[in-house]
Amino acid sequence: MTAENGDDSRKAAILDAAAQLIAERGYHAVRISDIAQVVGTSTGTVHYYFPGKNDVLTAALKHSIDHAFGRQSLELKSIDDAHQRLLKLIDMQLPRVGVVRDEWSVWIQFWAEAMIRPELRPIHGAYYERWRETIRRIVERGQRQKVFRSDVDPETIAHRLSALTDGMAIQVLTGTPNMTVSAMREVLVAFV
Repeated sequence: MTAENGDDSRKAAILDAAAQLIAERGYHAVRISDIAQVVGTSTGTVHYYFPGKNDVLTAALKHSIDHAFGRQSLELKSIDDAHQRLLKLIDMQLPRVGVVRDEWSVWIQFWAEAMIRPELRPIHGAYYERWRETIRRIVERGQRQKVFRSDVDPETIAHRLSALTDGMAIQVLTGTPNMTVSAMREVLVAFV
């Protein structure tokens, strides 16, 4: 392993630890010393890669979301049928306990930070556009495959499915009565 690969893996470990801590504790409750402890290194090492707390936490938010997009893209590429692809996308968004629930927690923290830190809004907006573009492309694919109606606007569907997914995920994550992962899935599948 070269020194550069070691640096890359150490930096990734720091970002993974920071994202996990954000998911568990919330953005503002994470300290550099917490990240260093999880990684098994010193605070100086964390500062070597990231000058300040906001730098590492913001990078961790982006790292976590990029990882989620990468995982989704990989899984979706293997599904040709647009209807099945959209159902798989929905399934991968359900905030079950584990990785996806943690990703949702990080995403919600990103929303909160973008609301109070205008410099994050373009990044936040680009992630949303990427998410809606994924949905739009699947709908367009389904229209070409004749598995989705041709009289619907893919852009409108992308906005509506995004809003439904976000709204119900927030309800699941905050324990709203009668809103479970199963109920969320049922509503999203019915929408499709």
